[in-house]
Amino acid sequence: MVKVGIIGAGFMGTMHATVYSQFPDVKVAGIADVRGEKAKSLAEKFKSIPYYSPEELLKREDITIIDICLPTFLHREYVVKAASLGKDVICEKPIALTVEEADEMIKVCAEKKVRFMVAQVLRFWPEYRFLKEVYDRKRYGALRTISCQRLSAPPAWGWQNWLMAGERSGGALVDLHIHDTDFLLYLTGCRPEKISSHGRAENGAYSHIFTHFVFPGGVIAQVEGGWDLPANYPFIMAYTANFEKAVVEFNSRSNPTVTVYEASGKIERPSFETKRANGVEGNISDLGGYYFELRYFIEHVTHNKPFGVITPEQARESLATVLEEKKSADTGQAIFL
Repeated sequence: MVKVGIIGAGFMGTMHATVYSQFPDVKVAGIADVRGEKAKSLAEKFKSIPYYSPEELLKREDITIIDICLPTFLHREYVVKAASLGKDVICEKPIALTVEEADEMIKVCAEKKVRFMVAQVLRFWPEYRFLKEVYDRKRYGALRTISCQRLSAPPAWGWQNWLMAGERSGGALVDLHIHDTDFLLYLTGCRPEKISSHGRAENGAYSHIFTHFVFPGGVIAQVEGGWDLPANYPFIMAYTANFEKAVVEFNSRSNPTVTVYEASGKIERPSFETKRANGVEGNISDLGGYYFELRYFIEHVTHNKPFGVITPEQARESLATVLEEKKSADTGQAIFL
């Protein structure tokens, strides 16, 4: 039985605890949050022990894995603290707010010989896994163009409204849009050659961003991400991937969510397993990606297997890329990498 300690009892902490409760080989042994009522409520729900400070939870010698579901500006501090105590760590995305923080986190985890994974969940999301599979196998020939979209109402559920404070979250560019930037790096296996971004800023950060990527080999991507929509606007994530022999289209509001339009005239609608999480506030209640992500982490840690889907270095590269997008939007100039 693997004992996990969760730091942060908000939206993501609740989501992760819900997933762990479905694993017979994992026990959520402690949940920490400076909001005592949050820690207590979530711990009671999952028959765990509440802690009112992360440091108290970190002292537990029988807890070997720490799951950090804290605001981004606290990631570096608690990844370093957990690693320094010899704990394996999974940390919510993005890895950090700066490349320098990310480098320190990676360095400390390597020095302490602990496993470290950043939860870039889109790499595990069924509809995105499907796209990665057909891309790698060249099932529909080469990818020519792809557009991605991720739009949301303002994320008002965060502790002390931290998500809306640019200096704490990096805004929609770093917190929301990074999902699609990270996935494109994973999909293509490389960083773009050219980045051109334009955005709308508020509260010290971009709340809406449009980016045009050109990847080696000529793949062109157009990506939109924003959380400045009205409060009643339903969350959407979508992509349209234009291959030589087919278009693969995904829309989270559709049912089924994916349709493949082949050049031959055939239309295919693959189905994917869905797991719902009732009572989880936030813009996603589907456990699917989170389930596969945390299962992957647990199995690779317990069996000491190398991470292949996502490494800390790749999470760092995704952060570095969105920061280049910020530079492009700030200056109004294209960035060549």
